[in-house]
Amino acid sequence: MEEAIYAYRRKGRKVYGIRNHVLILPTTACVNRIAEIIWDEFKDVRWGENKENRVVLARHSGGCTHIGFDEEIAFNTLLGLASHPNIYGVLLISLGCGQFCKRPLIEGENKKLNLSEFKLYDRLLKRGVKVYWINVQERVMFKKYKSSLEQAIDLGKKFVERMIEDAKTMEREETGLEHFVMGIGNGASDPTSGLFTNSALGYVVDHFIHKGGTVVFSQTIEMLGAEELVFRKIDRNKRKHVYNKVKRLLETAVVLKEALQEYLGESDPTPGNIRSGISTLTEKSVGTMLKIGHDPSIPIKDVLYFSQKIPRNGGLYLMDSPGMDIFSISGMIAGGAHFVIFTTGMGTPVGSVAGPVLKVTTNKETFEKMPDIIDIYIPIEEIFDRGKKLKDLSIEIMYPKILKVMNGEILSLAEQRGHMDFDVRCYWPRA
Repeated sequence: MEEAIYAYRRKGRKVYGIRNHVLILPTTACVNRIAEIIWDEFKDVRWGENKENRVVLARHSGGCTHIGFDEEIAFNTLLGLASHPNIYGVLLISLGCGQFCKRPLIEGENKKLNLSEFKLYDRLLKRGVKVYWINVQERVMFKKYKSSLEQAIDLGKKFVERMIEDAKTMEREETGLEHFVMGIGNGASDPTSGLFTNSALGYVVDHFIHKGGTVVFSQTIEMLGAEELVFRKIDRNKRKHVYNKVKRLLETAVVLKEALQEYLGESDPTPGNIRSGISTLTEKSVGTMLKIGHDPSIPIKDVLYFSQKIPRNGGLYLMDSPGMDIFSISGMIAGGAHFVIFTTGMGTPVGSVAGPVLKVTTNKETFEKMPDIIDIYIPIEEIFDRGKKLKDLSIEIMYPKILKVMNGEILSLAEQRGHMDFDVRCYWPRA
């Protein structure tokens, strides 16, 4: 099987991207509409050999009144998205008075006037990211503008146009899987998810890692009840610190769930999970954990906090995150996952602002009902009719499509339909 990856090399950053998008990123939710106005000018612009690159917009509900750990997580999430390997350049749109709205220093300005550990612009420059910045509250600097808002919108469009023209000059280069991170998740689960789909993904995870790639999974709450399966993926003698991290993480999740149980009701499993035939969180979790792989020689290397940068050194990583699909995907993408494989039983259109999200199911009814949402159907009837093994079937069907999406030969259905899901508010305590 041909496994060469053709990707965009980010000069000076030692990373490769499978897309070459230009990102419009509000630093606070207050300017989401301003960002939309600018994005609307470029929403139909495409480039790349297969028109796989575009201008993407990251609407979100954060950027202001964060405190403590929540502030740190929100900042890291925005920073991680803006410096994502799949992003060529970013336009930051600030209101001017929010926590992350600090403008870059003007030449000759006293640095003491602009001290803040939360300065997206400066941190992005240090990471070697192509970045432009506009501020809605900034004074009118050019006479042709009637207001600072008009000025910000016009300048923003010019900056985006400039980045598009530069991005169009880049070409893909051949490289290896060792430079890439695959995120994995699941949602809208039903019994077929646990019985077949997650297990099928587990075989692909093993294969991807053996070929040199890195895999990250999240959704902490959905490990509860499947602790034994999780701890099997940790070599306690060689990685005691990882074992202790996971143990503390799960203990924290249990306390949090018990404390909120009265208010959660049918939160997890969701009402849909229950209607489909999943009876308990334990049942759901045991099925969920099958997606992290079957090979006992591939342990969990480390536990990462939400949106933490994911090492690109091969192997399996756990990222602490809420169970909700958009939050868990946002955390993995902000951490640097190039794409996400997402298993589902009932179907979900969820996508991502920076990387492809491929939906996989073994539920034939769901696939036939939602062909515009489900990227991959694994025909498990062949296991019974033709005696095929789930492992062989999974790699044979899923892996070639993954490579084609990575190479930009095809787009995920979420990309085709313009799903750009992202958010930063998680309120999830670090264990």
